[in-house]
Amino acid sequence: MRTDPTTKVYIQRRTTEGKSPREARRCLKRAIARQVVKLLERGPAEESLTAAKNLAMAA
Repeated sequence: MRTDPTTKVYIQRRTTEGKSPREARRCLKRAIARQVVKLLERGPAEESLTAAKNLAMAA
């Protein structure tokens, strides 16, 4: 949390919304959990296809 720029922005946004640092961390944990669940639901096959498509689009 201390070094990741995305996390810093997220925490800053939540604290400017009026949340306490503790509440902002709680929101961050929920957001991370949603991302992890989404990755687990997709499965490894879809994840590798998505990564391959992203690489092809970047090239």
